Amino acid sequence: MYILSTAQMREAERIAIEDKGVPSIVLMENAARGAAEEVLKLGVGSALVFAGKGNNGGDGLAIARLLITEGIRVKVIFMGEREKATADCRKNLEILESYNADIVYNNANVTIGHYDIVIDALIGTGLKSRLSEKYIEAVELINKKARLVLSVDCPTGVNCDTGEDYGIAVNADVTVTFHRAKRGLLLYPAAARCGRLCVKHIGIPDSAEYDSFTLTESEVAAMLPVRNADSNKGSYGKALFVSGCDTMTGAAIINCKAAYRTGAGLVNICSANHVINVVQNLLPEAVTSKEEEIDYNYGNVTAIGSGIGISDRSRRLVKNVVENTEHTIIADADALNIMAEDKSLISFKGIITPHIKEMSRLTGLDTEFIKNNIIKTASDFAKKYNVVVLLKDARSVIAAPDGRICVNTTGSSAMSKGGTGDCLTGVVAGLVAQGMDIFDAACLGAYINGLAGEIAAQERGAYGVLATDIADNVPQIMEELKHKCNIKCIEK
Repeated sequence: MYILSTAQMREAERIAIEDKGVPSIVLMENAARGAAEEVLKLGVGSALVFAGKGNNGGDGLAIARLLITEGIRVKVIFMGEREKATADCRKNLEILESYNADIVYNNANVTIGHYDIVIDALIGTGLKSRLSEKYIEAVELINKKARLVLSVDCPTGVNCDTGEDYGIAVNADVTVTFHRAKRGLLLYPAAARCGRLCVKHIGIPDSAEYDSFTLTESEVAAMLPVRNADSNKGSYGKALFVSGCDTMTGAAIINCKAAYRTGAGLVNICSANHVINVVQNLLPEAVTSKEEEIDYNYGNVTAIGSGIGISDRSRRLVKNVVENTEHTIIADADALNIMAEDKSLISFKGIITPHIKEMSRLTGLDTEFIKNNIIKTASDFAKKYNVVVLLKDARSVIAAPDGRICVNTTGSSAMSKGGTGDCLTGVVAGLVAQGMDIFDAACLGAYINGLAGEIAAQERGAYGVLATDIADNVPQIMEELKHKCNIKCIEK
């Protein structure tokens, strides 16, 4: 499902209005009808509409009119100077006045609790800084007193490109956005402000393929590797993990288990002797090899970094893997920290999977800046180093060197625990081993790993999930997605 930047949304609107001849007032009416439909579904009898002087306010005024015609008791608070309103906003205000509607101008001092729902149409998708004091007062009132809130296009106060909320924004129960979801609405903290996000189509044509998307269940199901009846372990690829050290044996086990659970045919753990002994006892399906006997071109994907630590040994391993491996490399964890010391090592075809702090080391950027500019950070790095970047956060961002962006929406706070990144690396490696394109594997792997974490949280609770629980849930997720979307898991 495509998602747009605010600039892309403005261009889509321009094309509809200027090139296709759709009057802007028609688009506003369509938007209002879509939002009013969601309000009516909630079964409310009264509504308080906060409307600004821009087109977002015009949407709110049109919604108010439509609700009045449905017998809903409506009061409107119009915030802003009438003479500075946009043409379409002013037109809808004039129409509403002709209805003798209950309108208050520039006065938010009303008893919000007397209304079943507050409709937030103060400021739309163009906000790039903290709200002015006048709007902060209105937003704080809405957040404290409203029973139910529906935001029009976006909650007032959020940045629809970056997901920032500048410390104050409307807390919506439902957000109705138009044409396509805006990228920032899927990112935190804005995502937490949106409540349920609903997309309404309003007559704007898709005149081009966009570069950003989030995956839906049906799209994920269609991407999953096919299992053929006439097959063997060699049919599903081989993955090599250079992972683990004497003090972090679990990383290698989680890597291996996740790759096998995702469907890889054969998984080789290359590590220190102590790690190999543990792996052989806990995961007998794994093939093992000693570091001094490493076959750099084993299989079709090598993942390095999980649990290897920072030492002369691990630096040597990373350097040798980068210089000698001809197929896809996935760099994770301490491999990334070593690459941060020597950027020349970021010279391979493959995927990097940093969290925010690791990305800070790789880029030299402040962690707060990265969190507030996560799409730009991931995309810039992918283009500069010609690698796929899977930048992990509550909403992970996957960036390709050609500019494509995927925002992953699965996951749970239960996954905020050691080992879950090792599981993700294993899932992605398992998909690459089965022949998937590396960008697709990173997008699909993030989705599957996050959804497996959600299921684990349902089973274990938010506090008790382990990375191995997530790995064990991966095959269930893959099977359920196939069956739910009526796609055959096995080709006869």
